[in-house]
Amino acid sequence: MSISRCFGKKTSPKISNGNNALRLQDWINQLGHTPLSFNDSQAESMAHLLPLLLCGEQSAQLVFNQEIIRLRTNSMTNNLVNGHSVSSIDSEKIIISLVEVESDECRHDIALQSVADNLPEIETVSKVQRLAKRFYTSLSRVDDYQEHFVRIAILDTCVTQIMQAFEHSHLGLHHPFSQLCGLIKKDEAKHVYISRHHAIELGASHSDFCQQQEFITQHLFQLLSSQGNAFEHMGVCLDSLQQKLEEKWQ
Repeated sequence: MSISRCFGKKTSPKISNGNNALRLQDWINQLGHTPLSFNDSQAESMAHLLPLLLCGEQSAQLVFNQEIIRLRTNSMTNNLVNGHSVSSIDSEKIIISLVEVESDECRHDIALQSVADNLPEIETVSKVQRLAKRFYTSLSRVDDYQEHFVRIAILDTCVTQIMQAFEHSHLGLHHPFSQLCGLIKKDEAKHVYISRHHAIELGASHSDFCQQQEFITQHLFQLLSSQGNAFEHMGVCLDSLQQKLEEKWQ
């Protein structure tokens, strides 16, 4: 299945730090050029779901890339972050952590695209992409950078749970796609920490996170529910996922 990009241009990871990055690269090297085993109904369901997952990974790459550029520009002009002066060492630490996230998302994109390449064509792929792109674009409609990264941290928390659900789907734990989702889950858990820390560094408070959690959860699951039958067929219960996240926010 040929899927056009939702956001940005195709790139390669800039760095490969950590064991999970190496495991993901091994998955790409070993399985990324081999069609995965799905029965016909699973393949059709996956064809509806991959555009959602890919759009999210591509959106994340773009967001982190733009923030890296912004911080590097600020670093060259008085090392300002949210109006506060930071040392060049602290600024570089922040940038390195964001480059690491961008590289992780790039690997996710490459791996998921390799899965999509061997799925059947579906007529509604453009519609699915439009819905996904509308949602991810709406996340950037914020008043400041701290609000944007509050939203990113919350979204990454949701994605961690979604990947865990895919890891334990009807495919079974040993299926290559389940294993891929397990690897992505570990990265996303790390991204939650980095995004949350960055949002706080930019000036976000606990109340900022509380205010955004319901908004992100409701709108994300509105998007996911558009492909509810496909999720259900794969053994991913969206209602249980949403309830789990809402309880987590309480």
